[in-house]
Amino acid sequence: MEWGEQDLAHARNAADLAIEHLKNAVDSGDAEVLDELGWTPEQARAFLTRWEALRRMARSGDPRARGEFDQAVKSLGLRPTGVRSDRDVPADVKGGQAEGRRSRPPNDYREQFKAFMQGTSVE
Repeated sequence: MEWGEQDLAHARNAADLAIEHLKNAVDSGDAEVLDELGWTPEQARAFLTRWEALRRMARSGDPRARGEFDQAVKSLGLRPTGVRSDRDVPADVKGGQAEGRRSRPPNDYREQFKAFMQGTSVE
């Protein structure tokens, strides 16, 4: 996956917006955002402190610090322009192949799932 400077700039802007949203949620006591992340307010504050330190170091002009910050931005799951996920493709373009991804059942249900699959198999 190739990241151009424009892609990285867009990712930085998106990260800035997300960080601002998180800051606002922490400052206002909005538990919904923290619940979605599975974080406590203290964990969110610690993350924001680390992120701000990383951002400050990147702005210092040190190329290594800038590289670390860019790697952190890239790790957020954003994709450069032109890279698409199966989920991004409209159903009519998939040719009717809108089946979801397969994954393993949770450990608690693995035996029940195995029994179900054996019971429904056609031989």
